[in-house]
Amino acid sequence: MKRRDFIKQSTLAGSLAFVPNILSAFNGFSSKSLNGKKLVLIQLAGGNDGLNTVVPYTNELYYKNRPDIAIPDSEVLKASKTLGFNKELKIFKKLYDNGNLSIINNVGYPFPNRSHFRSTDIWQTASSSDTYLSSGWLGRYIDIYGKVPYSGIELDDSLSLIMKGESINGIATKDPAILF
Repeated sequence: MKRRDFIKQSTLAGSLAFVPNILSAFNGFSSKSLNGKKLVLIQLAGGNDGLNTVVPYTNELYYKNRPDIAIPDSEVLKASKTLGFNKELKIFKKLYDNGNLSIINNVGYPFPNRSHFRSTDIWQTASSSDTYLSSGWLGRYIDIYGKVPYSGIELDDSLSLIMKGESINGIATKDPAILF
């Protein structure tokens, strides 16, 4: 079975389809009722293919090295002169066009050790590769500015390191409907 077919049939595809429903929960709110800007961080962990999420549609190497899985130029939702979104991410394209979404591409850190688990810890704690922390960067932000656990909400079974503060943790839930 091809990877693309597996993903389409797996629960990952179902969870990606769920993302627009979460984002649409904010449609009824005015910016005044939200008391300023909010950060929505979407981390597609696991089997996400970043090059087929944010597509470098003008890069001939992308097409040369991905003859069976590259997104055809004609199907890319163009966001810039070189990058576009997968056609299934129309809501992201709309958010981008309205100035409510940014693309941060090619993020990394110096001297990676190639361990998925350690790299995840470094990303979630915003630490140097030789520093080990037990609190995440969003959790530490909540400690200082949020003051209450619901300042950070994670849609998952359990709270990840990124949302753990030194004195206050964010909260995790599988059912975002209970929050509205």
